[in-house]
Amino acid sequence: MAVREPCPGCGLPSGRQVCQEIFNDVSLRVRALAWTDSLKTWRLMHDVYALQHPDELCSTPRQLVLHLGGVGLAIEHEGDERAYRALQQVAERAAGSNDPFPPPPGLPVGRGSVRVDSLESLSDPPSLAAGIDRWARATWLAWAPLQPLAREWIQQALALVPGRRS
Repeated sequence: MAVREPCPGCGLPSGRQVCQEIFNDVSLRVRALAWTDSLKTWRLMHDVYALQHPDELCSTPRQLVLHLGGVGLAIEHEGDERAYRALQQVAERAAGSNDPFPPPPGLPVGRGSVRVDSLESLSDPPSLAAGIDRWARATWLAWAPLQPLAREWIQQALALVPGRRS
């Protein structure tokens, strides 16, 4: 019997491939259900998954701004669509900066106490939304050392949104 290596990103015991398959399945279910705010939920899922797999999905300043900033926008600013678009501008500026990467104090070793497999059996919109929110909050907490930087990016993005107060 072959011993499976845990997912190197989130630590899922069944391995990286199973982790990706679960994420793909849940992501497709969220899109197919298409409830109010499903796009926000789908975006949040992608951002959280990226934070739990940063070696692959947050390996550049641009990706880190988009995903860490995206989770912060969702949790602390209700996922405003205009702010997400503005965050893309902030990410483009970060891509061209000479700031150290990863930013101090570095990417967290722990990625959160909730993984994507916690969503595997959820099927109705309220359960999926609640499960994704728990997953996002646990991951956001794991990234606490970089939250001040993420909040700076978010404030920069909010300042770019016409007519919005930050």
